Amino acid sequence: RAMHKLRETVSADSANVDAYLRLGTLFAEANDLPKAIKIHRLLTFRADLSGVQKVEVYRALAEDYLKAADTPRALEAIEHILTLAKKDRWALEKKMNLQVAQEDWAGAFDTAEKLNQAGGNVAPRFMAVLKVQEGLKLCRENKERDGRIQFREAIKYDSAFAAPYLYWGDSYIRENRIEDAIKIWKRLLEVNPARAHIVFDRLETHLFDVGQFSEVEDIYRALIRNHPQNIHAYAALSKFLAKRGDRGDAIAVLHEGLQNNTESIWLRRRLIQQYGEMRDVERVLSISREILARVLKEGYDFTCTNCGHISREPLWSCPKCKQLDTFRV
Repeated sequence: RAMHKLRETVSADSANVDAYLRLGTLFAEANDLPKAIKIHRLLTFRADLSGVQKVEVYRALAEDYLKAADTPRALEAIEHILTLAKKDRWALEKKMNLQVAQEDWAGAFDTAEKLNQAGGNVAPRFMAVLKVQEGLKLCRENKERDGRIQFREAIKYDSAFAAPYLYWGDSYIRENRIEDAIKIWKRLLEVNPARAHIVFDRLETHLFDVGQFSEVEDIYRALIRNHPQNIHAYAALSKFLAKRGDRGDAIAVLHEGLQNNTESIWLRRRLIQQYGEMRDVERVLSISREILARVLKEGYDFTCTNCGHISREPLWSCPKCKQLDTFRV
């Protein structure tokens, strides 16, 4: 009925651009994309459109092409919008997302910058991710130095982001610059110790390559000393000590970690592994029971979806926020 009324409207008033736009949009919503595209494309040839109307027409056409999964034509329509209104946030955001989908990382970064200048809110972390992706692309093209420049740029946007340090070091390794790689990975230990574990294996391997394997223990102990909640450092140090043959010290480190991280299932699993290799069945069973006791509860908890109040009994009226039927029962 809406389509019929709109057809009547445009027949009576061919200058009614809004009616044409709405008719095309209705066809798109009904998944009749060829008709939607035809109507919206015909509107682009009209010479009597205002600047605002042109933007609306190209936006509708871009939506049609996006729904039809025709990315090149969608981008073409979006570029028309940006020619008419270079700070159109809708167009900039759509363009950026399409560039990301096409893995055009450099283009997406440029568009993200323009979106921010237009009052958008692209997070620094997202900008850093785009730089990292561009750096990886350049490294795959054997442009290692250019790739490292992108990783360095990423750090300017988010100095605690682990990825650029990881891949920057990898790039140095491919050029056999082992000591440079180690320096970069050590920087990650300083700026983001909580994510430092992603370079632990690399550090161990390449410190061994340069004859500095004993430094591994110092690195882990320093992390534990400065960040006693870093369970990955305890686990890595324990593994290192066990590999060296110091099984007793390896177990002692895990127990120390549990003193500072009493709820850690991860460290208990490591203890089970260590005791299992020692064939200490009693301790394996004891820790396994402890893990089960922590994981399996005797009863159920019911949480109010409105305010978060927790009840051990099923309720249909929250005593805290007074809302009805908000508990997951």
